[in-house]
Amino acid sequence: MRSYDPPLPIRVRPGADGRPVAFVWEGVTHAVESIEAVREPHLDWWHGPEREAHRTYFLVVTNRGMVAEVFRDEVAGEWFVGRRLD
Repeated sequence: MRSYDPPLPIRVRPGADGRPVAFVWEGVTHAVESIEAVREPHLDWWHGPEREAHRTYFLVVTNRGMVAEVFRDEVAGEWFVGRRLD
């Protein structure tokens, strides 16, 4: 598993339920074939009470065979890749 710190920004096309159905990363479009897990951890401890961190993580498998954890920063409304299985 390769982790990205800081996480890498991506463009996501969400479905009607807000889950990713496709994303563009490094100029390549990846269709999401399946979502294997979803988690919404409490991250207040990460930045302290003065800076809220609310993220929704999706472990996805793409049409290109990539397994990656993508997440949406719910406060900023931005999407990122945090980890990728090599």
